[in-house]
Amino acid sequence: MDPYRGMETGGSCPRCGNELANDGEMRLACVRGCGEWYQRERFTRSWPLVTAVGSRAQPQPWPWTPATCPQCRADMSVGYREELRYDYCGLHGVWLDAGEIVRFAQLFDLS
Repeated sequence: MDPYRGMETGGSCPRCGNELANDGEMRLACVRGCGEWYQRERFTRSWPLVTAVGSRAQPQPWPWTPATCPQCRADMSVGYREELRYDYCGLHGVWLDAGEIVRFAQLFDLS
């Protein structure tokens, strides 16, 4: 059974272009598993840390260009924090590629 069946969709995946499905937890997930989109409102206290200039050392190699925001379709900024690379739109939220959520949650408060 598809875990996203019957859920509200919104926008398209910045990596593969397929639809994003709302899981009811203030996030949209790529139906193909590319990653997850978290609304800015999810980061009540930590948003200034998410958008702050962090380490500029980019992990190598990195196969993708910056993701486009699922809401405004603009290229997102790339943030780095303790070897984690993530994409964010200063107005709308954060895109985490598959597998990044655990490390991101360790670094930033997701309350």
